[in-house]
Amino acid sequence: MKVYVKLIATYREHLPPGTQGNTAPVDVPPDSSVRDVLTPFGIPLDDRTVIALNGKTVPLDTTVSEGDQVAAFSAIGGG
Repeated sequence: MKVYVKLIATYREHLPPGTQGNTAPVDVPPDSSVRDVLTPFGIPLDDRTVIALNGKTVPLDTTVSEGDQVAAFSAIGGG
């Protein structure tokens, strides 16, 4: 099934080469979790990262559905 991974700010560098914008379609098996979707991108899956499923923060073990958007960005900001 197809879901979409949106990587924001510094995490954009983890998107596949040739990705237009900050979102990439990804094919995953049914019953995949948010963790399963994001692991191949090599971003930290700990308190350094804010993760959202369809705009809402969720645990990493949340199951994704066809067409969902998983977004991630660094929780560490500068100013």
